[in-house]
Amino acid sequence: MFKPEEIIFAPTARCNLACAHCRVARVPEELAASDAVAFLREAAERGVGRLGFSGGEPFLRPDFLRELCAEAVSLGLLFDRLMTNGSWWRDEAELEETLGSVAEAGFDGTIGLSADRWHGSTAGRLLPFIEAAHRAFGRRDCVEIASVVSPDDGPLLDIFRAVAAALGGELVLSGGEPEAIVPAKGAGRRGARAAAEGEELRVDIVRIPYSAAGEPGAADGAAAGGQAAGAGGTPASGPWSAKEWFTDDFCAGPGNVLYVHPNGKVAVCCGFANENEELVVGRIPGDGVDAVLARAAASPRVRACYETGLGEVRKRLEAEGFAFPGKTADICFFCDFLCKRGLGA
Repeated sequence: MFKPEEIIFAPTARCNLACAHCRVARVPEELAASDAVAFLREAAERGVGRLGFSGGEPFLRPDFLRELCAEAVSLGLLFDRLMTNGSWWRDEAELEETLGSVAEAGFDGTIGLSADRWHGSTAGRLLPFIEAAHRAFGRRDCVEIASVVSPDDGPLLDIFRAVAAALGGELVLSGGEPEAIVPAKGAGRRGARAAAEGEELRVDIVRIPYSAAGEPGAADGAAAGGQAAGAGGTPASGPWSAKEWFTDDFCAGPGNVLYVHPNGKVAVCCGFANENEELVVGRIPGDGVDAVLARAAASPRVRACYETGLGEVRKRLEAEGFAFPGKTADICFFCDFLCKRGLGA
């Protein structure tokens, strides 16, 4: 059952980067902060307890962030993540001022810093951002790195090591994968370049598998009436190359959210599939929360994601004679695939 626990606002579709893997629709419209505040109040009255931000690059609209954060504090809401590429600032004065103003508005959640090959991350941009965040929010555990996996991440590990050393810490690896930046052995509680009071240095690094878009023609043998090339008639690589199908999670993590796009469209998905109209259940300021929730409850697509399970939808389609190009372990890709073809709803 879809029962939103969090609302995520994307203040803008603008971004200072143009990453090859980004699927954000570059809509020019931007929701007024006052309309967002009104919707947030309604959502809080109906049990939504957390607020997060995504984009585009949210810090390109610091006014929006400040107003929404201040309102969330007055409503007693919890903060989730504020996602950023960490490289939007022109100089360190702008960086300090912007982060400081958001902190003063009350944000005390996690700064989700996207850092990987796709974002062209460098130690020279990551380090000043992380240090400024530590100072602004008064905590050395306020930043979490979200890093999309790419085939050759050796240079990225070197960047993380350089950042860790400059922070007075070290990079922790697990199975060869970066896991966290923590204080270096023997560095004591604060580390060489600590600049914030409060918690001990910790920067968790969350590795995110690359998720392909379900575009027609991308390893899509079913759409063409045949199989994509590969041993046994299944793709040799790519989104359809898994040995086993995904396990249904009913969008439990981090699902059950209302995602508000910059143009006011409200979707029930926090992933890239939320650009699909089938997952859009309203638009503000025209629609209130009650109308949005009623539309979500009546949507076959939403029920498939949150109640029936996309695994059951897949089995039904196969029973009806639909041949998928292979198997995928990526449930978000599968959802996007179904939405783009109008299947299973």
